[in-house]
Amino acid sequence: MMKTMAQPRRTAFARTGRALAITALAGLLGACAQQPKSLYTWEGYQPTVYAYLKEDGNDYAVQAQTLEKSVEKARATNRELPPGFRAHLGMLYLKMGDGEKGVEQLQGEKQAFPESTPFMDFLMRNAGKSAAAPQAQAATPAAESVARNEPGAKSEPAAQTEPAAPKKKGN
Repeated sequence: MMKTMAQPRRTAFARTGRALAITALAGLLGACAQQPKSLYTWEGYQPTVYAYLKEDGNDYAVQAQTLEKSVEKARATNRELPPGFRAHLGMLYLKMGDGEKGVEQLQGEKQAFPESTPFMDFLMRNAGKSAAAPQAQAATPAAESVARNEPGAKSEPAAQTEPAAPKKKGN
């Protein structure tokens, strides 16, 4: 009688032992597996964006230089830049006054991520406006002297417009 009860216990222990061995083996093999590579290289990008948004006194040139190093590392390792990387670098260039490089980066973002086209077009339109505003003011020194009421300053007469007479309804 004792012999028959011992038999099921042994098989139960054997099954449990095999299950534990298989689980341990699967755990070991899973731990040795190579982690999947990220689609993009994020090195330097996230801390730079954080510093830009926090405005903690970091110079735009330093941030742009950090991002440029990340571009070189990405090229060297044949990895892609993440979405927004080129746009952020372009905005830094625009803030530093280098509109040509800034627009070039915005165009690159637009090509790499076509879904960003409307926003990149918006940024490029506004980049043109902000670059044109200081040039327009500097191009008209006569306007500045008129504003200061300097002697000898000629002002163009303002266009006189008469208010339109109200139309009478026909009888």
